[in-house]
Amino acid sequence: MILRMILDRPIHGFWDGGAKDTFDFTIYGTPQHDAHGAYIKVGSWAANNWFHVALGKNIKQTLANARRRLSASARSAGEGCRFEYIEEPPNLFERQAFGDVEKIP
Repeated sequence: MILRMILDRPIHGFWDGGAKDTFDFTIYGTPQHDAHGAYIKVGSWAANNWFHVALGKNIKQTLANARRRLSASARSAGEGCRFEYIEEPPNLFERQAFGDVEKIP
């Protein structure tokens, strides 16, 4: 599953091709644990941005945690944005974290 972040206006960053307004975030890595519980890395190569979020019960809940974090970052930077979830077959990291993933309503 992909979490697509669409900004209200394009921004410039450390990438080729000029300003962009759409970034796709996915789960990378395997779950880790610390004193606060389980977490996993989420990121986007296009945005050159990776961060840790709390591990949810499934892929969509985990990406919802990432969505809240990205939304808060955009608001604090004065940017408006919206999000979409895009269904696709689970990647290797999603299968490692959640096993064979069932369809989520």
